[in-house]
Amino acid sequence: MLTKKRLRVKQIGDWQVVTDENLHQFVYKNLGIKHKLKVNKEQVREQIVEKELLYHPLWLAKTFVIADRPPFSPKKIPNIIFVDAVSGYRGVFQKVPKMQGIEIDEDCAVRKRIDKDDCERKYLKDVQENQINRSYILKKPRHEIVDVYPAYLPIWKVAVESELFRETLYLNANTGEHEKYMSERWANGKDLL
Repeated sequence: MLTKKRLRVKQIGDWQVVTDENLHQFVYKNLGIKHKLKVNKEQVREQIVEKELLYHPLWLAKTFVIADRPPFSPKKIPNIIFVDAVSGYRGVFQKVPKMQGIEIDEDCAVRKRIDKDDCERKYLKDVQENQINRSYILKKPRHEIVDVYPAYLPIWKVAVESELFRETLYLNANTGEHEKYMSERWANGKDLL
């Protein structure tokens, strides 16, 4: 018997709202009004034909923005920059997300398109220049990267099929929200550099 390879990863979020038991309720909530008129929550439970808990990779970077203010000492502002390791979508977290170390099957981890070197060279620099520096009118700040590491967002991939429709949803396991915007970006790769 083959044993599955296990990975030790940092998961974004310390508590999952969406579980295998209540998944159908979140699918129903995110179906959209035209489908909700045709089915109820219990029918959705029966019409789930495929479900899989995936771990979607992001690169997280602890950084400092260093603004010189002569004759005073420079101001160091900490940031957490994220880069979606599949689509290249990137930005700055408003607050530091909660994390926990977990073990997952290697098969459940979505494969990265962007490696750590590309993340540091291209994507972090892009966020620093085009997002962070925009708020500095005159003199642009310096940037210091402290650490870059992978973290994984738990996402439910759920296929629902009835006589009337077939739909695949990607639900954030931490919030229950449909990741429609992000799943379109995973497919089209428009944010890749």
